[in-house]
Amino acid sequence: MKSKGTFRRLFSYLRPHRLRLTLVFFMGILATLFTVVAPSVLGGITTQLYNGVSTGVFDWDMILILLAALVVLYLVSHAFAYVQSVGMNRVMARTMESLRQDISGKMHRLRLDYYDTHTHGEILSTITNDVDSLGNALSQNLTQIVTQVITAVGILVMMLRLSPALAAIAIVMVPIALLASSGVMRSGAKYYGQQQELMGEMNGFIEEMYQGQSLVQTYNHQNQAKEDFDRLNARLTEAARNAESASGKVNPITDLVNNLGYVLSAVLGCLSVLNGNMRIGDVQAMLQYTKQFSQPFTTIAGMAGSFGAARAAAGRIFALLDAEEETPDPENGKVPEHCDGSVEFRHVRFGYRPDRPLMKDVNLTVKPGQKVAIVGPTGAGKTTLINLLLRFYEIDEGAILVNGVDTREMSRQELRRHFGMVLQDTWLFEGSIRDNIAYSKEDMPEETVLAAAEAASVAPFVRTLPGGYELRLTHGAENISQGQRQLITIARAMAADPEIMILDEATSNVDTHTEQLIQQAMAELMRHRTSFIIAHRLSTIRDADVILYMENGDIKEMGNHESLMALHGKYEALYQSQFA
Repeated sequence: MKSKGTFRRLFSYLRPHRLRLTLVFFMGILATLFTVVAPSVLGGITTQLYNGVSTGVFDWDMILILLAALVVLYLVSHAFAYVQSVGMNRVMARTMESLRQDISGKMHRLRLDYYDTHTHGEILSTITNDVDSLGNALSQNLTQIVTQVITAVGILVMMLRLSPALAAIAIVMVPIALLASSGVMRSGAKYYGQQQELMGEMNGFIEEMYQGQSLVQTYNHQNQAKEDFDRLNARLTEAARNAESASGKVNPITDLVNNLGYVLSAVLGCLSVLNGNMRIGDVQAMLQYTKQFSQPFTTIAGMAGSFGAARAAAGRIFALLDAEEETPDPENGKVPEHCDGSVEFRHVRFGYRPDRPLMKDVNLTVKPGQKVAIVGPTGAGKTTLINLLLRFYEIDEGAILVNGVDTREMSRQELRRHFGMVLQDTWLFEGSIRDNIAYSKEDMPEETVLAAAEAASVAPFVRTLPGGYELRLTHGAENISQGQRQLITIARAMAADPEIMILDEATSNVDTHTEQLIQQAMAELMRHRTSFIIAHRLSTIRDADVILYMENGDIKEMGNHESLMALHGKYEALYQSQFA
């Protein structure tokens, strides 16, 4: 039932192309019918030649007519087959394009926790390997099913017309052959599914090792990584070998059974000729039909493994498409009347799991232009607070207001338009430095880009680079330094010109001079803006208007540096620990 549902849903993607698909099937049927008639015409030629040898008189006119008809049959058949092949390839290309578009759109609607529970390699394997496997399986096999069925019916009709007795032999051999190979077909489908699953695991592993190659080498983990890869590769090899082995056994088994029927038909056919019950050409045609009659069933049986892999691939694709999405935006989202950068948390309750609340009653009021620092131990909820503010996760109770409007009453696009973000882990895409700075807005004016670059101390080092602002950054921006990457992200946030900034202290991997440049750029970035800083070094946030000390998801202490130190509580203990 699950397989039926998967293929039913898959065929819904073919529905928009049903007219062209019908034409493709019609071309395939015509090509098949012309091919089916050909052995009968060839048998007629054989009969004419045999009669000529027997009597010494050859009817060359009839022989030439039959030869011409045979040539025309083959030419027309191949022409229809070519049109059918081209048409099917176009239909499948459009179908896979639609499927990829749906996956791409889905990736932007998925909840953030989907990416927390699935590796990049698994997701990429679904988008690439599974879609390609599905497209190849359908492209190669969909029309084959129709044409093979038509072939079987057409050959059956021709055989019954020539000799019902010999046709009965061929008919009986088909179910025997299928029964003999049924177990192999089932195991092949299972192994093809395992192969696709392991392919996704391997892609995830390779992607992880590639991204963390510096750490792998730093900790001398190369041998262990190689052993882990070898084990995974061995499992994949075993599954692939089993799948191909099972698939390869189908044809030999069915051929063995069908050849026995072929031999029996040949013997009985020859006896019929000797008895004068059949013409020699009809026996030849009958033997060709007998050999061809089993081929459609063998071909369809051989598709079991391919369709098993396609079903497994489709299952993973639809699992991604069915994954839980973000809560839909309101149809007529509110737009703040006054964008002053104010933020308020009112009795906010949140948990990643309903039965395990992390935040129980968070209340916070941030005035426009205030600098808010968030501190606390690892796992305290600092990043969670920011994720809730940006609606990456939905709160369970309470309300979060930005510019006086409940964030749930705004569209996510409108909400996030008021935020800029600079994180410790820099992210720049493959493109020019100018494009990376202008990332937040299409057709950003050149003066805005240059002003942001100047304010963020990007301009001085860009002038020394070949190509300047047109220098194309490589994957991960490896062709510039860590500090330069961080300054570009600050310039990108400045160019967006939001009312609220979110910053993660990002100077741990740079030298002292670059650290000063980044600190100056971040200070400029926060000027006249509301800012939230996830603080790691408390010496950098002593001037914050509000400091939140978080622990176990809740705000335990709140105030400025002096008032929190006067409490002699958790913040003071944390502060003193950094200077002990």
